[in-house]
Amino acid sequence: MSRKLLGFSMSKYSNEFKLIIVNEWLVGQNGLKKLAKKYNIPSFRSIVEWHDEYLVTGSIGSKSHKSYSPEFKITVLNYLETHSQSEAARYFAVFPSTTIANWLRTYRKFGYNGLKAKPKGRQPTMGRKRIHPLTPEQQELADLKQENYQLKMKVAILEKLKALVDQRTEKNKRQ
Repeated sequence: MSRKLLGFSMSKYSNEFKLIIVNEWLVGQNGLKKLAKKYNIPSFRSIVEWHDEYLVTGSIGSKSHKSYSPEFKITVLNYLETHSQSEAARYFAVFPSTTIANWLRTYRKFGYNGLKAKPKGRQPTMGRKRIHPLTPEQQELADLKQENYQLKMKVAILEKLKALVDQRTEKNKRQ
């Protein structure tokens, strides 16, 4: 029976289709390779992953998109040092397991920061910031902060200059 006969003609498999195949495997009607051949699935490993997801979560396919913290992703990637990708997916209930492979590739390329969530939506265009006038108190505070910063920079420069002068006088005394 093909997917078209079941009413499924998508390039990706629907959750209902996956569930039919997993149930057929669990009942024991067919083995993995026979099921893959029967439903024209290129790799029986897909069926194994669907089966694992069903056993771990009780369903196939999440209705809502899950987001994981960078710390959780690092924990999963550390687990990969001693376990396979499919074992990590089952242990941490991260499906599909290719998600973990994506995390690993991103981590290798961008490091920890690559695992952080990206902001969603369209980026704001330039020049659209609304400038709200500051109250007199806010303006005074901003001016004082700016003056404080400039004074700190002057002090730092003078300290550096003093250190250089002291270093030169020490050097001249030795000679």
